[in-house]
Amino acid sequence: MTLRLLTTQVGDVQNKADMRTKYNTFFEALSQKVELAGHYDASLRGAARYWNAARSFCLSWRRWKERSFRNVPAFRTRSEACVRYIRQMQPSPGVVLQLGVLFDSTWADSPVPVVLYTDNTSAITARHPTAGRHAFNASEQADWMALEKECYQRVQHICVRAAVVQRSLETDYDVPTGKISVIGGGVNYSPMPRLPELNLAQAPTALFVGRDFHRKGGDLVLKAFARARPSCPDARLLVVTGRRIPAGLPLDGVEQVRIGWDREALASLYRRADLFILPSRQETWGDVLLEAMAYGLPCIGVTGQAMEEIIQPGVTGELVPPEDVHALAGALTSLLVDRALRIRIGQAARARVEMQFSWEQVVERLLPILIEARR
Repeated sequence: MTLRLLTTQVGDVQNKADMRTKYNTFFEALSQKVELAGHYDASLRGAARYWNAARSFCLSWRRWKERSFRNVPAFRTRSEACVRYIRQMQPSPGVVLQLGVLFDSTWADSPVPVVLYTDNTSAITARHPTAGRHAFNASEQADWMALEKECYQRVQHICVRAAVVQRSLETDYDVPTGKISVIGGGVNYSPMPRLPELNLAQAPTALFVGRDFHRKGGDLVLKAFARARPSCPDARLLVVTGRRIPAGLPLDGVEQVRIGWDREALASLYRRADLFILPSRQETWGDVLLEAMAYGLPCIGVTGQAMEEIIQPGVTGELVPPEDVHALAGALTSLLVDRALRIRIGQAARARVEMQFSWEQVVERLLPILIEARR
């Protein structure tokens, strides 16, 4: 019997460019194995949306944005609407696959089993306050974690991209290890891009992509590049960010690029680059790392996060301690000055993506869990 699957999440995968980029390749791979019964977008609409925005208001735009997504009344409203939608479906789906934990598809004894696929917990976010995504006070954090925990208890199974999230579920939410599966995530290309031709005349070029400049460590990149550049004076750094670069940071040899969600424009930057750098202050996966590796770019990341499950030090890139500009500059210098090293590591990076990080491979790991949940 074909498995009939409903997917649920917050976000319009049809009309929002960022959501299409993040999920369409995954859904295409899913559709080869199951019958997709539809997709439910749990975003607040109409009066509920405006009331939520007013209730969450604060003077900081970043904090307001986070609080409007993550607050207890919004969680409850989304959950109630989602379960009403599930109950009205005819025929009923065999399983619901919920993406993320901004609501609960099991709310009020939903009649359909739910498998959760998530790449973060609020407990992880709370442990990285300097990253700028934590918007709760202590009481609000406790209330939100209680809702998360109830969801984790009721779903049939929890799939995560990285082991760092599994550890949080076990230690912060008391989820049994047997209820969690680390299935990874896929690169958002199908088919894989053609590798760019080597340009021997081009100055070595590093690439940083971080729409959230501070959380992704853009300031650390600029400081490290300034330290590395004396060893390679013609080196260039491409900085892709949606925010203005703060004053006072070194910008010699730096080109800021604004491309929005233009995938072809981003692809052209991957083709121009020789290496990729991402010293994020909080990163529970790393889609952009997989994309860079797909273009044959060695990647520099930081330890203690999910990057450790993507980058193999000395093989597909380098990992340095977080917030360590000196170590970051050293790794950057090594790759900027040694073309042969960049090529060797970049080729290994591409091979690793092909072998481990396609959405087809992720779906193969997910499918038995969905079938078991239906039973």
